[in-house]
Amino acid sequence: MTRKLLSLLLVLSAAACTRSGDTTATTNAAPPAGPARTYTAEEDRVYCGQLAGLYLRYEGSIGARIMPNVYVTGAINDCAKGNYAAGIPVLEKVLREPDFTLPKRS
Repeated sequence: MTRKLLSLLLVLSAAACTRSGDTTATTNAAPPAGPARTYTAEEDRVYCGQLAGLYLRYEGSIGARIMPNVYVTGAINDCAKGNYAAGIPVLEKVLREPDFTLPKRS
């Protein structure tokens, strides 16, 4: 199970790496005000991969922890299944707590 999840995370983070952009950890600013935008499934897939990659880069691999974050594991699994509406908010919340700047959505 852990090996399967790790390979899935590598695929998601590799997809995120194909896009350019700064994903360094800095203080998180408030999102700009304005009407909500609807994203395509492809845009959601790429964004979810970026979030998963950012989590793995700064929080470590899920299998390396004694008690992995089950919410993150579930969110990454949701994204892998195409359920981005469930996975993205969880990953955003987990990354915002330590004040990470989230990648920009296209």
